Amino acid sequence: MWFQATDSTAPDRQRFHLDVTVPPEVADRRIAAAVAAGGRVVDEGRAPAFVVLADPDGNRACVCTELGRD
Repeated sequence: MWFQATDSTAPDRQRFHLDVTVPPEVADRRIAAAVAAGGRVVDEGRAPAFVVLADPDGNRACVCTELGRD
């Protein structure tokens, strides 16, 4: 995949939402790596099913596991 920046300043500029499913035992490490790289945790209310992260521009993605899903 190739991701290209847009010149839009609209709040809805994100054109997709990425979910990355990982084994439960590595989810915390993946989240920590994303935060260390400049991201932030937006919502962890549904953990361990998923945690919503955002990059410095506010684009969101989720780190997901199979745990906690009904």
